[in-house]
This record gives sequence, structure tokens and C-alpha cells, in this order.
Amino acid sequence: MGRRQFILKKISVKQFSTTQVRFFLAAAVFSIGLAGCSGSSEDCNADPELSCDSVNSNDSVNTNAVGGDVSSDLVVDNQGTSFVPFCTTPGSDVDGDGYGYEGGASCRMPGNSGVIPEATVADITHVVVVTGQSNVQAPETAFDAVLDQPHPRVLAFTDQGWQMADLHQVWDEHAHPGNHSLTDPTRSPNNNFVFHYGKSLAQMDENAVPAFIVLAAPGHGISNWDYESPFYLKMREKITTALSQIPHRDTIDVMLWHQGESDWLYEGSSDPFATEFTNVESPEYKIYYKLKLDRVIAHFRSEAWATPDLPFICGETRIAEGVNRHLMALNTNGDSNSACVATSDLPYRLSDPTGNHYSAAGLRELGRRYMQKFLQITGN
Repeated sequence: MGRRQFILKKISVKQFSTTQVRFFLAAAVFSIGLAGCSGSSEDCNADPELSCDSVNSNDSVNTNAVGGDVSSDLVVDNQGTSFVPFCTTPGSDVDGDGYGYEGGASCRMPGNSGVIPEATVADITHVVVVTGQSNVQAPETAFDAVLDQPHPRVLAFTDQGWQMADLHQVWDEHAHPGNHSLTDPTRSPNNNFVFHYGKSLAQMDENAVPAFIVLAAPGHGISNWDYESPFYLKMREKITTALSQIPHRDTIDVMLWHQGESDWLYEGSSDPFATEFTNVESPEYKIYYKLKLDRVIAHFRSEAWATPDLPFICGETRIAEGVNRHLMALNTNGDSNSACVATSDLPYRLSDPTGNHYSAAGLRELGRRYMQKFLQITGN
């Protein structure tokens, strides 16, 4: 398929005994574990971005679980090369393909080079579109060179077309998520939950090559997605353009929706540009967000780049309870292809005292939850 490859440095294993290799791998796993928030206040305090108030030892965030921050499936050598670590337990490779599974992570058997082929557009199996407000754009979030390293089988539609996804790239307006870090070494990229959705899926399924398209509209209420609105037309154009560069695909596989902070209210909307209601006393205004969300889903599914049963997955907002009741209702509305993930327990970034925006740790877990929900509703 014309794939490039991540090449493992030849001397990285041969210079050490099996015992030494196991020791180094154990140390690496331990270090990676410390890099994530394990739930203790000490770990939270070590991360200047993570809110200790929003994480405790009983929460559901699992930064070392399969599909979450599973960058620990990959080890990075001193040249920055990514490869899968060796298995240390006999019998780990149950199907004889040269790879095993230990302690919640993939591993490779002795004799396996661990080289992970870099996927191309021709390999894409799974096209994701994500849209919503500022948590889709995720400004001011932290970057970790280990936890947020690229996966060679995850692609993004960038300002340069389809590429292996890297947070340093530009996927959407205003240089997000790259934050001009490619041209200015003093800047760090922002994080993004769809990046971790893709990594989680690729690490769970060795045949999956997820590819995503990002369309954020920070600060906008749901009326911004009205059918044929300027932003809606922009979405249609970008998705159509991205799909035109994938010869074997003409539809997307799932729409991820993370929006609602600007609508906020329990009844009606706090959006000054709210549309499609007669007056604030009208029955339709009292369930404004539900009606608008139903229309959004129907309009997306009517597009040439979608299907009538396109999976639509939302995430609840961190604190907008009035909107969350409508979002979470997608789990019980009788539509087996719509669903919503719980997120109010996820950590928020300290630069946002209102608690509306997730921290990098929150975004990593959020991506994993979206991925799990997709697998759940599609029966995979």
C-alpha cells in the first residue's frame, strides 16, 4: 500500500539482556502512569492544568485503561521512534500473530520488530466528523509528548490535506490544535478529544484506521447549525472536500457533537441569536434545545455525505444541566443510532474557573468514552 514505517532503532534491544529490557519497560510504564492523573490529590497537584476538585479516587477517569491514554501501548526510543514493547509473560500471544496483550496494553513477542506501519488515505476504515463549541477546539489545554504522541494509524484532515494526525497540525480555523507550534518552538499545541478517540480505536482494533474532520464553532448556540446557515454550508463544503480525497469513501461513519454551553438554560436558550420559535412564552421555546437538536440530527442524516441511520453521539456539557437533560435523552429516545456520553465528572482546566472546559486529562478520557459509545451502538 505504499506505507512508510516507523523504524525501531536496531541497537535498542540487542545491547541489553532480557532482564534489562523488562526492567526498562517496567520503569517506562511506571513513569507513564505518573504522567496521568491517577485520582490522588498529589497527582492532580503535579499537573498545573488539572483541577483537583474535579477528580478523586472514586471517579471514573482511568488514564491507564485500554483506549484512554493508551499511548503506553507504544514506547518511544531516544530518536522519537514509536514501537510496541515486548511481552514478558509466556502465552501472551494467544492467536499467534506476533502480538500479545498484558496489563491492559499491547505487546510484541520476541523476534517481532514492533514496527507499526503508517497508514495512508487508501487504508482509511472509519471517517469521523466532530463539531461543537470550544471544547472541540480546546484552547489553552496542555500537551504531553508521551501521552499525546501520534499513532501511525490515525489520520486527520489538516490544512495540508489528509495526514497522520499530530496535535502540532492545523485541523481547523485559528491554527487549532497546533497553536503555531510547528513554526514557533516556544509554543505548545493544544489537545483534542477526537485525537484520543482515534488513538483509542486504533489501539483497540489493529485493523482500524480512523480519520477525522474537525469543525468547531466556539461560543455559538445551536442555532449556528441551522440548516443552510453559513456555518452549515461551511461544514458541508469541508466534509465533501475531505471525502473527495478518499477514493473508496463517500460517506462518514459517525458524527460527534459537543455543544450546548451557549444555550445553557433549563427552558429556552441563553443564546441571543436563538431561532425558530414564536416567543419566549411559547410551548416550543420551553423545549427549545430538544427541538433544535432533533432537527440538527435529521439534517445531518439527510446529507449526501451521510446515511439515514448515521450514528450521532453527543457528550453532555460539564455543568449546563438544562441542556444536558436533552443531550442525555438521546440514550432513551428510541433511536438506536443516537447516544450521549456522560462527562460532568471529567476534570476541567484551571484557567477556566467556571468549569466549562475540560483539561487535557479530561479530553483524553472524553475521547475514549466517545469511542466506547460508538462501539456500543454499532455493535462492534
